Amino acid sequence: MSTQPPSIVVGYDGSPDADAAATWAGQMARLRGEAVVVAIVVDRMESPRRPQWPESWWEEIEGQARETLAAVGVHDLAIERLDGGIASTLVDRATDASMLVLGSHGHGRVGEALLGSVSQSAARHSRCPVVVVRPAPGAHERRIIVGVDGSEPSLRALEFACRQAGATGDTVVLVRAWKPLTMPIDEHGDPPESMSRTLLEEEGALQKSVAEARTSHPEIEIEGEFFAEGAGEALVDASNTATMVVVGSRGHGALAETVLGSISHHVLHHGHCPVAVVR
Repeated sequence: MSTQPPSIVVGYDGSPDADAAATWAGQMARLRGEAVVVAIVVDRMESPRRPQWPESWWEEIEGQARETLAAVGVHDLAIERLDGGIASTLVDRATDASMLVLGSHGHGRVGEALLGSVSQSAARHSRCPVVVVRPAPGAHERRIIVGVDGSEPSLRALEFACRQAGATGDTVVLVRAWKPLTMPIDEHGDPPESMSRTLLEEEGALQKSVAEARTSHPEIEIEGEFFAEGAGEALVDASNTATMVVVGSRGHGALAETVLGSISHHVLHHGHCPVAVVR
């Protein structure tokens, strides 16, 4: 059995956002005691009529990656140049990784923007968590937000968030959201009793999740926040005061979604800090 520690794979194309992703990946690798693999994908089908970039171009990209990671204290790393479609190649390379890290946008000279088809496809198909990096305006808050609804993916998202918090010292905040599709009221202008009961049940479910998480992870500070709004909007709002938002790729009930779909898709595009999607 291999004794090698897990690795963090970062998709790299020399763009400023790729540098941000590599910087974040390097910082996390040092905190988690993991290796860094820089994956530079050469998509030769991207523009078959365009002349291929010379070897000196790729060497420059590799050198830039080394400099970026050296700036955060990572000197022992692997740089791999891979051929194939960007999303599928990154997903394949990260099969056994602890996470796949992408910048929020890619570089036009290399090809496809990493936000959009690449990040969506990677989040949909990757076996490991996919993290899309963007600046965290609320980083001083030291909070990792995780959407919970009791589904298996949300439980795996919670485990990922707790492991991350164990390395960073952040507080884990469980977010549960519920918003009725319509807002009926009675003749007195009050919501029906059934709606109030559902609201209490949702809040109770959050309290139960927080209690169970605290029992499983007594070393981590864990809190809960309930939002009476749509789950996607709630998680995006919470991302304003967070170092990371973690969501499951699928959910049910209060965070119901299909495929990658409504919630994770919304947070991946509109979150204000790094977003991790966990299958």
